[in-house]
Amino acid sequence: MALVRPLRLKSEVVLKERQASTSSLPVAQVWVDNGVFHLDSLFDYLIPEEFDSLIQVGIRIEVPFNGRAVEAIVLNRISASHSVRLKVISKVLSAIPVASEKSLALIDAVAQRWAAHPYDILRSAIPAKVASVDKEQWIFPDVPTQKNKSLRQYLQFPPYEDPNEQLSRFIQGLLSGGSVLVIVPDGRAIARFSQKMPESIILDSALDRASRYRNFLRARAGGKRVVLGTRSAIFADIPDLIAIVVVDEGSENLYEVRTPGWNARDVAILRSSKEDVQLFLAGYSPSSECSLMIEDGELDFKPAKGRVTVKSFQQEFSELLPGRSIGEIRAALKNGPVLFIAPRKGYAQAITCSKCRNVALCTCGGRLEKQSSSQPINCSLCEISLTDWRCAWCQSDRPFLMSRGSARFTQEIGMAFPGIAIHQSEGEKILEDGQIEAGIIVSTPGSAPRMKNGYAAVVILEAEQLLTQSDLRAQERSREIFFSNCALLNPKGVAIFILAHANPIIGSVAAWKPSLLSRAELRERSEVALPPFVRAITMDINKGESAALLRGLEKSREENRLPEKTRLLGPSVLKNGEHRILLLAPIEDGRNLVSLIHEFQRRRSASKKSLVSIRIDPYSLSR
Repeated sequence: MALVRPLRLKSEVVLKERQASTSSLPVAQVWVDNGVFHLDSLFDYLIPEEFDSLIQVGIRIEVPFNGRAVEAIVLNRISASHSVRLKVISKVLSAIPVASEKSLALIDAVAQRWAAHPYDILRSAIPAKVASVDKEQWIFPDVPTQKNKSLRQYLQFPPYEDPNEQLSRFIQGLLSGGSVLVIVPDGRAIARFSQKMPESIILDSALDRASRYRNFLRARAGGKRVVLGTRSAIFADIPDLIAIVVVDEGSENLYEVRTPGWNARDVAILRSSKEDVQLFLAGYSPSSECSLMIEDGELDFKPAKGRVTVKSFQQEFSELLPGRSIGEIRAALKNGPVLFIAPRKGYAQAITCSKCRNVALCTCGGRLEKQSSSQPINCSLCEISLTDWRCAWCQSDRPFLMSRGSARFTQEIGMAFPGIAIHQSEGEKILEDGQIEAGIIVSTPGSAPRMKNGYAAVVILEAEQLLTQSDLRAQERSREIFFSNCALLNPKGVAIFILAHANPIIGSVAAWKPSLLSRAELRERSEVALPPFVRAITMDINKGESAALLRGLEKSREENRLPEKTRLLGPSVLKNGEHRILLLAPIEDGRNLVSLIHEFQRRRSASKKSLVSIRIDPYSLSR
């Protein structure tokens, strides 16, 4: 017979009420990672007695919020709250402070400047916690605030020299006064610079989580160090920071791709003002924003001395290399390697019919292209391969390849210079510095390797294609490409432009003076009221709502809620089918415009509508 176990009564566990802190500052003011755009203000929470010694500015905690346990960060401790019923902090996620009052003030200023929730900025500014790193011993000394010399300069790099060598010497001279933060566009730039200053603390998303978090905390310890990183490193909390250096300040890589789309250069300008640190922007040719600051006396321009031998050869029949240029290139190849800069990667970016000249399109409407000589024509949109392509208009099977890319250029250059080793550097197949010592290198912009003794010639192919791109930054981007690649020459080398002789860029590069062109471009933009003379905001929205949004903006302008001089352009249709409305307002009205758009987003969020995709002062207004 089975034994019958005795009955046991269930006991209910009663949670002990947590005792609030008895200190004079028992309330923590925090930002909450709630994922709700309009709930972006400070929230007050009671500090339990057990956490009293741990809760300080910059500590990450867990709090109850709308029935969920979410992360928050402490900004302040106060004696009392205006809220009637305060909830209690649930947990201290890490006893290591990851921010200071200064760094949190910067995050707040950036959130206001780019109409964002503070946590949208904070996620970029502070790496994710790693428990094993927290267990290491960390000491963050109190560094007294020091008065730094107010200095803002644009440092132009000279031709023929390694800019990283020059920059490392310059930064070495700053370190006696404190730590220096260096911002570069990408991982390749980090690798190049860290070879010159190997003791640099690196902050880069390419690092594993533990290394990035550890380096972030090392930077917080200060100690007259160089902190080197990509765009998010601009928020690095460095107690003894004396200077910020932003290299290639006009690079698109310095613009955050996620909402809200801040850029490292403008954050650096904002930070230098708020924290009283020196600011140095460096490159070969300043962006339009920096050019305006130079013209207005807000930025001191330090030009580099140097002249470059420049020759131009004009195309007559769309040939890649005009006849007379081939002899010049052949002579240069006897003296060293030659670099060709191709404006586009790939093989052929567009296809037309060789018989009727109609543009070839896929049945889905996408543009047809050819990736290499051995691959069939394919659609750039749906990626279908067309092994037996025929023209939809005349049924001809002979395609004409348009918009040649670097792969096609490599093929044609190889035929023009038989017997010469030829290499490509682009995309995911970038040649390392010094990997090739002779022959021809065909590269896309930004992919060229440095040579130990420089190039005997740098050939800019189809330069007109770069100068005439449709977006607003085509001219300034082309200048940076031309100057930076011509700087790779050796002192006896020659820059060869496949371009009309009368183009003013020829004289500008030869004299190593980008201002000869940037001033004229600023005048043109001023006359038509385009950036950098105006604050620009793009608003991308579902096509069904664009008309109502435009009417609402026009009404706001009539009622003087929107600055009176605000121009409303659009809506234009984007590739994804959404509509874009562009707002342009004078710089002096920029703060009011951003505040209104910020409040507009809060109200959409509060009414449970999807947020409009907004970019403030984006890299491009048209893409």
